[in-house]
Amino acid sequence: MKVAPLPQDEPERLAALRGYAVLDSTPEADFDELTRFASELCGTPIALVSLVDAGRQWFKARVGLDAAETPRDIAFCSHAILQRGVFEVEDASADPRFADNPLVASQPNIRFYAGAPLVNAEGFALGTLCVIDRVPRHLDAVQRQGLTVLGRQVIAQLELRRQLVELAHARDRALAGVRAKDVFLATMGHELRTPLGGILGLSELLLEGPVGAQGGSADDLRAIHRAGSHLLEVVEDILGYAQLELDQPRLRSRPFDLGELLADVEATVRPLLRGRAVALNVARGPAPIVADPTRVRQIVYNLVANAIRFTERGSVDVTLAPGDSTIAVRVRDTGVGIPREKLALLFQDFSQVHGDHEAELRGSGLGLAISRRYARLMGGDIVAESEPGRGSTFTLTLPRETS
Repeated sequence: MKVAPLPQDEPERLAALRGYAVLDSTPEADFDELTRFASELCGTPIALVSLVDAGRQWFKARVGLDAAETPRDIAFCSHAILQRGVFEVEDASADPRFADNPLVASQPNIRFYAGAPLVNAEGFALGTLCVIDRVPRHLDAVQRQGLTVLGRQVIAQLELRRQLVELAHARDRALAGVRAKDVFLATMGHELRTPLGGILGLSELLLEGPVGAQGGSADDLRAIHRAGSHLLEVVEDILGYAQLELDQPRLRSRPFDLGELLADVEATVRPLLRGRAVALNVARGPAPIVADPTRVRQIVYNLVANAIRFTERGSVDVTLAPGDSTIAVRVRDTGVGIPREKLALLFQDFSQVHGDHEAELRGSGLGLAISRRYARLMGGDIVAESEPGRGSTFTLTLPRETS
């Protein structure tokens, strides 16, 4: 028996083979079908997709053979990968290279072998698509050509498989990155919200007590409360924006009463009116809707809080305008207003249309951008009308039922 010599590029060839991450993988239908087709085309009881590893030949797909692999030194495929055309042995028992080969002398009693080398784009022969019979024979021209073509299809499947594996790894890395960012955002949100909540709660308690009745102390406490509220809103905006950038959030729609939600928002924003000659008027009455109540509350709170922030005196009016298939929430204020040329910037990320308004700390520039994105995710929108010195009106329109 003659053992095939190693190819001259053996180290590089093995590296190329292992780069496909296919050795010892589970059966796959595409390779199985090509192998069956080779068996039928050539009229042989055995067909294999054989990959030649360092010390073995391993079968990615096989027809008519139970063994999953054999030693490389007795493999016919070790000879086949040394050439580029179909390697054919018509009668192994009469061929001095194979006559005493265990695969010829005993099971599976090979007599005929033909193998088309599996040569990738870099020129490395990874193995063969081979057909085997237990009786001497030879391939005709059509069968030889067909075996060659099927061998190229095996290589194409290997390339496709590698790309899919790489894409899966890239997807897993991306998901791991998203999960890490989610954990970071959740942790930072907790770490920032908790102390801010404590500061705001304590300042509210002091403002309601005897300390809050004293002029200078009350002013200081109100300044602390305003600063804490502002910082909490900035934190919420940045965390909300980051979450939107990471993925498209899943809406959790359910039936609820928009009128009740407005009452809840009214109670929440009341502390923002301290020290302002501003009347807050909120519509009453039932207004059933199917949407994500958390996101709707976030949007309405943002619109009302903004209206109060930029209104020194006068009023902020929140009204409902039900329609046949939609419902609108209008927030009208008598505040500083917005120049017409800046209205288009309102809903852009990080935009600041008011600059350093003397009455308020500047926000993150994200609240309205986030609000509109959530409104549109629910099938609605937000539009703005304004006149400098006379106030603004923001209208949130939502469908009665969101998907």
